[in-house]
Amino acid sequence: MRALSRAATVFAAMVMSASALHAQTSFSAAAGLAMPIGSTADNVKMGYNATLGLGIKPPLAPLGLRIEGMWNQFDNKGSTTGTRILAATANATLSGAGMPIPMGYLIGGLGIYNFTATNLPTGFTSTSTSKVGFNIGVGLNFPLTGFSTYAEARLHLVSTEGSSTKFIPIVFGIKF
Repeated sequence: MRALSRAATVFAAMVMSASALHAQTSFSAAAGLAMPIGSTADNVKMGYNATLGLGIKPPLAPLGLRIEGMWNQFDNKGSTTGTRILAATANATLSGAGMPIPMGYLIGGLGIYNFTATNLPTGFTSTSTSKVGFNIGVGLNFPLTGFSTYAEARLHLVSTEGSSTKFIPIVFGIKF
């Protein structure tokens, strides 16, 4: 009887802990400034960024995954036209007790970036081009009851003709 009782206790503990160890999924939305750097800053002004994402992270693991879609809009210098960069990225996140700042995290990954000219004069047509790029950055989580907020800065480098397109979105977001 004692063995059966122990077996039932172990089984109940395994069932309860297994449900708690499933990966947690989060939805995020963020917005902020998009700052061009390097030769990119020679051609475009500071713009804005809007991001939607889906994150997956086991509760006790330091590694996670975040899939994101981004909209970055820049006005061109010296004209009324602009540049829109849409992106879809797959990113790894590293967070946890090993970080120098307890609520901090590192993020980085690969993506596809689509460039389109905007606000063209009447009669001109816009073409778009897609290029592969990568990003790396840091962020801070601010956990709250039922949701959390975060601040993040990430360097995006995209292989484009001539030189790489480089920009840093600095965003504030919310995760559910």
